[in-house]
Amino acid sequence: MIRKKPNYVLIVNGEPEMADLYAEMLLMDVEKYRFNIAYTGKDCLLSFKRDMPDIILMDIELPDIDGWELIKRVKEQEPDMPVVIITAKPPTMNDYSRFHMVSDYLMRPVTLDSLHIAVRDALEVPSLLETCIQTVKTLEDKEESLYILEKKILLLKQSISDRKFFIMMRQLYPDKRLEDGSNTGLLLEGLRIKIDREHSEIEEFKKGYLFA
Repeated sequence: MIRKKPNYVLIVNGEPEMADLYAEMLLMDVEKYRFNIAYTGKDCLLSFKRDMPDIILMDIELPDIDGWELIKRVKEQEPDMPVVIITAKPPTMNDYSRFHMVSDYLMRPVTLDSLHIAVRDALEVPSLLETCIQTVKTLEDKEESLYILEKKILLLKQSISDRKFFIMMRQLYPDKRLEDGSNTGLLLEGLRIKIDREHSEIEEFKKGYLFA
């Protein structure tokens, strides 16, 4: 059995303790990662050129360069590079027009759930969609294939929507506020089960249909 190679995460943050924290948080995920840390935009570009990461986890407030400018430079070299922003800076009106450049925008303090989901989505969703498209091109029964593909893309979109809603609710209602078995706690638990079910169905689709 071939073991999956750990995804390589480049963490870009001017605060060493925060960079270390995010690495530790990702190590708690069931997925496997390896890391490199850059404390400046210059270090990010050097590291990026030396050893191409699978994803960049970046604070847009860096000591030597504007984070959005850094993302622009990264995208010029690797347009499909997933970038997840995690920062204490609320997005401005100008920032909203640049969201297409990134996979996600997380506000500190970030939760384990939100970080894990954002990184997984950034890594998995584009490759899954591309695999779907390439697979359909090779199949003879186009009509049936397109029907199955449409159903799974809708499932994927719903899964992403559910995950984002889950993240927002977890930020609004931390664990300590849900210990009384409140309706919100029950809602979150039900949503977590729904997300797990959607993830399992997508995984079965990938194994049984895309890679059969």
